Amino acid sequence: MLPRRSNSTAQPAERPFLAPIWLIALLAAIIGIVLFLIYPRQDLERRIASAPNSAISTAYLDNLLRSDPDNPHLRLLLARRQLQAGDTGKARETLQPALDSNDTGLHREALWVLWELSEINLSRLPAKAGTQRQQLRDELRRQLHVLVNEPWPTDRQMELASKAFQLEDRALGAELYQKLAKAIDDPTKAAALFEQAAAEALASGDYRGCAELFILARNKTPDAAKARRHFHSAVKALQSGNQMLAALELGEREIGVLADDPETLFMMTNLARAAGQPGMAERYVRRLLQLSLNQQWQMLQIARAWGEGSFRPVSQKNPAREPGLAFDDKVYTLGYEVFLENRKPEDAWQIASAAVRQAPDNMAWRERLARVSEWTSRQQIALANWLKIAQATQSDEAWQGVLRLAPGLFDDAALIPALRYQLVKHPNDLRLIRELVAAYERLGDPRPAIAYLEIQTRHQARPEILELLAELAERAGQPELALATWERLFANPAQVTAPRALRVAVLYLQQGKGAAGLKWLEQAQATAPLTSDSDIEYWRLTGQLAETLQKDQQAIHAFRRLVDADKASSGDFDTLIRLLNDNHPLEAARIATQAWQRFDEARHLILALTIYTGRNRWDEIGALLRQLDPAAEAPRRSLRRLRALPEFLRLAGIYQQNTGRLAAARGSFEAGLRLAPDSAEMQQALLWLLIDSNDAVALRKLLASHERKWRQNPALHDTLASAYQALSLPQVALQRYLSAQVATHQDDFLWLMNYADALDQNQQSDRAWRLRRHLLSQEWQIARGKDHLSLADARRRWLTDEGLDQTRRIARTRLLLTQRPGDTGLDALREMLRLDRQNADSLSNAAAETAIGWLQDNGEYTAERGFLWHQYAKARGSRANRPLWAEITVALAEEDKSATGQLLDTFDERIPRYDRVNAARAVDDLRLAQTAAFEAQSDQTDDDPTHLQLTESLLAFSDHAGLAIGKRDFGSFNETPIATSYHVAVNPRLSLDFEWGRIQRQALDDNVVRDVPNEDVLSSKLSWRHPDGETLFLAERRDSFASYTPLQIEHEQRIDNRLSLHIGLGTQLPSQESLPLRVAGMKDQALISLRYRPTRMDQIVVAHWRDKYQLQSGGNLGDGKHTSLSVAHTYRQEARDLEFSAFWSDHKFKRKEDLDGLSQSDLEVSKFFPENFVPGPDFFLPDNFSFTGLRISSDVRYEQQYTRATRPYGSLARTWHSTLGPGYDIRLGIAGSLLGADHLALSWGIGKSGLQTGGLVRDLQLTYRIHY
Repeated sequence: MLPRRSNSTAQPAERPFLAPIWLIALLAAIIGIVLFLIYPRQDLERRIASAPNSAISTAYLDNLLRSDPDNPHLRLLLARRQLQAGDTGKARETLQPALDSNDTGLHREALWVLWELSEINLSRLPAKAGTQRQQLRDELRRQLHVLVNEPWPTDRQMELASKAFQLEDRALGAELYQKLAKAIDDPTKAAALFEQAAAEALASGDYRGCAELFILARNKTPDAAKARRHFHSAVKALQSGNQMLAALELGEREIGVLADDPETLFMMTNLARAAGQPGMAERYVRRLLQLSLNQQWQMLQIARAWGEGSFRPVSQKNPAREPGLAFDDKVYTLGYEVFLENRKPEDAWQIASAAVRQAPDNMAWRERLARVSEWTSRQQIALANWLKIAQATQSDEAWQGVLRLAPGLFDDAALIPALRYQLVKHPNDLRLIRELVAAYERLGDPRPAIAYLEIQTRHQARPEILELLAELAERAGQPELALATWERLFANPAQVTAPRALRVAVLYLQQGKGAAGLKWLEQAQATAPLTSDSDIEYWRLTGQLAETLQKDQQAIHAFRRLVDADKASSGDFDTLIRLLNDNHPLEAARIATQAWQRFDEARHLILALTIYTGRNRWDEIGALLRQLDPAAEAPRRSLRRLRALPEFLRLAGIYQQNTGRLAAARGSFEAGLRLAPDSAEMQQALLWLLIDSNDAVALRKLLASHERKWRQNPALHDTLASAYQALSLPQVALQRYLSAQVATHQDDFLWLMNYADALDQNQQSDRAWRLRRHLLSQEWQIARGKDHLSLADARRRWLTDEGLDQTRRIARTRLLLTQRPGDTGLDALREMLRLDRQNADSLSNAAAETAIGWLQDNGEYTAERGFLWHQYAKARGSRANRPLWAEITVALAEEDKSATGQLLDTFDERIPRYDRVNAARAVDDLRLAQTAAFEAQSDQTDDDPTHLQLTESLLAFSDHAGLAIGKRDFGSFNETPIATSYHVAVNPRLSLDFEWGRIQRQALDDNVVRDVPNEDVLSSKLSWRHPDGETLFLAERRDSFASYTPLQIEHEQRIDNRLSLHIGLGTQLPSQESLPLRVAGMKDQALISLRYRPTRMDQIVVAHWRDKYQLQSGGNLGDGKHTSLSVAHTYRQEARDLEFSAFWSDHKFKRKEDLDGLSQSDLEVSKFFPENFVPGPDFFLPDNFSFTGLRISSDVRYEQQYTRATRPYGSLARTWHSTLGPGYDIRLGIAGSLLGADHLALSWGIGKSGLQTGGLVRDLQLTYRIHY
């Protein structure tokens, strides 16, 4: 508390001094001297040093040091007191002069105090100050390395070594301990010293240093027992500090001669286990076991020395003088545990097995052996040991081991006593009873089980036991006992269940009493759900027994239950399908579809497709096929897997055929044939596809490739015959296949009807009529039947007889139509169509073709066309077999040239041969007509209509001679050409033409041209027609102004059905670009053109050509480039055809400007010029110009083409010339035949502003040729 100040205002009075300052200082000095004399300095230091640490002693030391600052002992003593007081800062300050001292002793002691100071600073740092602590530890290690170089007494050296281990500088610590060990000469003393130091280190918590000191003590002591004890103490010291790895490392390093010491090995094994080093533990324990084995071997030798020659287990009593061979249970147990910990059960099993061999009555080791035997899959050994333990001890665990292992090892001899043990504890456990019965059965002796069950049923007839007894008796071959037991059980109606009834039914069935078994099953139906496998088997057996006993409805009901509950197997589906197929085929197909959808078995799909195909259910087939997965790796409903089955491909092809996908159908059939080349069904399917699709080309190729092999199979003869009929070759069908089979088919109505059709087609109408009359009589007798119905009744039943299928119904209708063509046939046709109608819009193909045939026979072509549209075109998506013969017949009958041409273009060789020839002639394709007629004639040698067609067609390719006379007026001069020609037809593809002629010219205006020369012509031309075009070679000799030789080659190549290419090269060709060139010029030409026909009625032609113009004497006049485009549309193609066209061309000329370079012979041309006329460059070649126009023409082809009838023709064009202006072109003519095999044509024309001249041009021409 601060002193209080007075509040008084009085001035303080001055205190009087008792003594002066100098006097006080003198007294103090005297007192100090007295004290110094009374208490000597050394004694004072000694007393202060021995006095307890206190602030007073520290203050005295501080005062003493001030009085004697050079006293090193005071300084060190004060620094230690300050250090002990925790004042490290003052201690370091006090210590610094000693550290700087040159006195080695003082400096050494100062270093030690500094070391202690650093240790205190480290201990004061919190654990969180990691960086500072690490820095201070590094400083301590540095100071430690300095201190160890100083000479210290032994205790301090030991302290430094201990501190080295504490600072984790183990190498320095070990080095210090080694130096200490070497420094002490007396081993016993050294060992005792190290042992004492170790105890102190352990007490201070220095486990590492303690261990090292024990090792030093062990290394110094000469006593082996003490050395082992020191080694153990060193290891245990580290263990006590929970430094297991360090202890293990120390033991590994220092074990030395103790490596074969069992106690040490035992300790090291446990240490390795504690340190988590199972591998090292295993190594030690193996060595321990090896030592134990060596010990046993030595004992065996001792036993043999006693004359026994072998050893006995320790449990066996031996004579008193004989040594017993015991095993070390402790070592074996350790080894067993270490091997298990090391996950080496095999080694553990070896230990346990050896232990049991040596101590067979040791149940603990038997239990270990049993367990490790299970772990090492030695189940039989495990079972034997568990059984031994169980029988010896009645241990529940042992019996459970037997129960666990015996079933898997099928050791029923071991299992049975275990089950009986369990049954004593649980006598009503039905599961145990069943297992006991099964065990006895597996042993092959069910009699004890039967006896056991009979005993059980005497006291209390439990239903489960009775059922078990009945089943066992049945299996044991005692059916009487089994049935009697079932009767005892079924005395209670509540016990009659479906599974039990199933068993009894099977038993009755085995006894040959199926009806009795079915009765049992019927009685249990009320309690027969479909929730278990037994219920499924119940319904399956019910269905099977019912089917066997011909109770089909009951069988169908049973299998339907399985199918509806989705419990049916593949076989159940098969049985149900079989039961339904006869009376309910569509239901059978539905069930087959379900089976395929569930089991994905191809046979079910094929069965469904077969049923639907037989009944023309194409929608259902399409729905099934759409469910297929086209993916290559589809897991279910794989289309790829199904396409590997020929029957699937056949059915798919039939579906595709009947839905209009003919190409796909053909692909399916051909793929099926590749898989099954000998399948008659597949061969027939492909043939009928080509027949029905009118694909004559493919049909001929197929026959050419396979007929020789296929005809060896009689089953294919009818189909092959139909193929030739479809090819309009009935003579081949009759000769090869049909005529030889007539005798064997006398009772086959349908076959004979087809035979009559073939005769009719082969122009043997009388035989066909007689055969049909005979068939009609037979069918009337069948229709009237045994009851001899009246004619009216028989007629009513004609198409509705029981069992009359669609094919026979249609055949009967055709028979009436041909033999009773009046109302009778028409009524039959109407009734057949009514019965055949599949839906509101369409009929079957066979019925439709019958109706079409009747319409044709009666000339109702308009009605036939409407019927065709309704039946086929309207239902194009679902109708495949369009009757081409009907369509082409209508087109020809109505002279519909456009429709005929389109059919011929689209189907060509698919059209029947007669119709094809007529169609080709109708569209004026005479070469095609002749080819078709010739091909037919080669096979139909007796076919008169074909002969007629061929005769008419041959005119187009016959030799002929001709004459042509004309008159052309160009205004300034005129021409009168006269020529004779001769045509040689080498063959239908190759021909030669020769022509001799003269062109007489007369000048009419000398102011334009005078003295024009005549021109003589000798020409030859070779024409070669090939499948894809035509090639022409022309060679001529002309004499006019000069003689020259025109040569030309032209080639037309058809690229496809629409596009063709025309190219030409010529030299010294006549030139008509101008009147002077017409008289005295010639040209070289290169030409290329393209003709495109987008439709049969249209064509587009683009051309480009280049000319080099010359005088006939060789003088060059210039060049020309020309391009043209024309577009034409044919309005109709039949006689009186009509064609509209538009054309355009562009002409560019490059004239030779200077004519002075002409030769003397070239200048001879001037004699044709007017007098005193000097020609300019434009005299020979005109200026550039373009030319366009529109044209309408009709039948102009008959000017050259043969026609028996007289046909007029003509054309009219309006033109525009870019230089000369508008113009026109008119041409009229008439053509026909005078003698039949000749052709006469007369034509007249007039034009203005054409390509050659701007004036008016007239011409008149008469041509005639005769064929021979």
